Amino acid sequence: MIPPGRAAAFRDAVRHYSDWRGEAEPEVSLDLKPALISTVCEVVLSFSDPLPEDVFEKLFSHLHAEHTALRAELDRDPTYATAGRCFLKLIEHRKAENQRREE
Repeated sequence: MIPPGRAAAFRDAVRHYSDWRGEAEPEVSLDLKPALISTVCEVVLSFSDPLPEDVFEKLFSHLHAEHTALRAELDRDPTYATAGRCFLKLIEHRKAENQRREE
């Protein structure tokens, strides 16, 4: 079962993604320390607990048309493990976009 602190950190990571505008990757609190949102994704990968509806809806809303495969994967298996994998890919995509803009 996912520890409550990790579940809260993942919820915060999904929320902070919305505010990420080209600057450094956002951080949230994980075990009372700052952690990158990608790090939070990695720590939930081993948990197959169902994702809370509000977290699922928020993450799903970040997955646009170009993320059809990720949307399907998350919709098929809405667990922390799947959400962590999908969110990591979304973060990598955002980092690549930001890098292209800086060049």
